Amino acid sequence: MWLALVPIAVAATLGVLLLPRQALPDGVPLPVPDGRGLTRAAAHDHELAEQARRQLLPPTVRALGSALRTFHMLEAGAPAGKDTLSQAHAALDATAATALREGDDAMLRLRAVQLESFLAEVDRFEQTGVQSSELASIAGNFVAAMQAEGWCDGHSLVASDGALRAMFKEMWNRLLGLEKSLAFAVPLDEERALYALYLSRPHPAASARAALDAARRGAADARACEAVDEAERIAIETWRIDRIARLSAIDSSYPAMYARGVANLRRGEYVHAAEDLTAWLHDHPDGALALRARAYLRAAVLATQE
Repeated sequence: MWLALVPIAVAATLGVLLLPRQALPDGVPLPVPDGRGLTRAAAHDHELAEQARRQLLPPTVRALGSALRTFHMLEAGAPAGKDTLSQAHAALDATAATALREGDDAMLRLRAVQLESFLAEVDRFEQTGVQSSELASIAGNFVAAMQAEGWCDGHSLVASDGALRAMFKEMWNRLLGLEKSLAFAVPLDEERALYALYLSRPHPAASARAALDAARRGAADARACEAVDEAERIAIETWRIDRIARLSAIDSSYPAMYARGVANLRRGEYVHAAEDLTAWLHDHPDGALALRARAYLRAAVLATQE
């Protein structure tokens, strides 16, 4: 009789193992930059920097470099009044308008020189743990910003070389109002390196962090602490979804709908997660992500029913 029960027990065990389970995704897919693209972009920047060193930049472009350094030093130094920073920014805008008349090439050479100085000073910071005045004059409060974002472990930055290059170029472009200029666009593979950092190390937006910190200080019991943790998780995934949208606008190869479905599942937006994953499976019924998408879709549907 006991021997007869063995196949029944085996069948029951297998049946339990094969029951649908609620899948809990750990994260979203990360964009993968092409190493050759990163190498080409770095070589191009180095050649531009070498051109600037061999041949003196036009006076108006050199003046822009000095104005940038002045602004960053004010930004990184003792807290300056809004009026002081506003005046420095206005002077920077006026200098940039004059420098742009020299053409994009001269401006790109200036950016390349400052980029290489930035990378060298970041490397020095990682080795010594000390932010030099040169780093402050090139990138302002960069180190403090990286620490606030949680992307600086001690004095080691978690950003890759490609991500650092993209960060600096985006900061430089934004400060001078050149974000929409194709001539100054960040190469796609450097953007992929940057968004790999964003999506692997997400965090709440600055405004949400302030509110969460205040709520955590006021939490009086375990239940209140759990509520703050839940709010933080939702804020993190909301920030990540915003970055997924930005990445999909510049990289059509990234599985944005799938990633958004995963992030919505993680933040408890089960209806939206089901819609996103259904849309992804409609367009991609097969492939590496299809099996996971079906498991996450099942989890979203079950959670909605519950």
